[in-house]
Amino acid sequence: MDITREQVNKIFELASMDDKISSNEINLSDISEALIEIERKIHSFSPELRINSLETKKILIADDLELSIYQLTTLLKRIGVTPSVARHKEEAISELQKVQFDCVIIDLFIPDSSDGLDLIQAAVKRRNETGVNNKIVVISGTDDDSLVDICYQMGVDFYIRKDKDWHTKLLKYLGSSFQTDKNAAYTRYIINNSIVSYTPKNFNDTKYFDAIIKNINSSMFTGIKNVLFDLKEITHFDLDNAYIFADIYKICAENGGKFVIANASVNIKEALAFAYLEDVIPCTTSVEEAVTLIQS
Repeated sequence: MDITREQVNKIFELASMDDKISSNEINLSDISEALIEIERKIHSFSPELRINSLETKKILIADDLELSIYQLTTLLKRIGVTPSVARHKEEAISELQKVQFDCVIIDLFIPDSSDGLDLIQAAVKRRNETGVNNKIVVISGTDDDSLVDICYQMGVDFYIRKDKDWHTKLLKYLGSSFQTDKNAAYTRYIINNSIVSYTPKNFNDTKYFDAIIKNINSSMFTGIKNVLFDLKEITHFDLDNAYIFADIYKICAENGGKFVIANASVNIKEALAFAYLEDVIPCTTSVEEAVTLIQS
């Protein structure tokens, strides 16, 4: 597939390689370097952006540029979401009629702004018909403020300019828009293709254990073999429930992975000792240290 100079410049812009935009000497290695930098950005957003159970949400990406589709799909998969994709206006409208999406992410130029505005109109109309308060997000690199105003007037919930921080803005918006109950069992964050981190919120009932175990088993089926528990929010733990750690350790070991705990309280360490696991399950003082240990 041929790529235009405008598309090449957009790649350099997203990679923050502004010096290449005005250069007359561009080669394949420059483009490869830019794509690698974009990939690094996607995979390096702050671990503080832990999204509450977004894996249950249905998200539609409507975009006609494969690079953008790849970026968005990769980003969303890192927080547990496998999105649906539509590559033109008609396909997106068809999807909207079949599925009640929790969020629709629209590229305004698909390929022209008139198509994007038509799609926004269809998404808003569908939302009004169903009464489902889903979110409509537009991502675009346009500098035309009048188009941005039109989008908001039509009913768009959030407009993101395609700058170097667009991925962080999107994650923060999704995280704030789809907050789960404060008593939810855990928050989940995919660190990379082999490590998933859980921050348990409630460890006082076996139903919470069951929810985490179920999700860990699902992660194993997707190829994520290593589990990290960040227990910074757990100060009290019943020793009789120490079996939960043994069960998770067994799941990871059977799948060729590791189970590491970060920020364990004295009470948690007592529970590990009670179950004879203190020398089996490593405990670290930070998430970063735990990730390093898993990758070693």
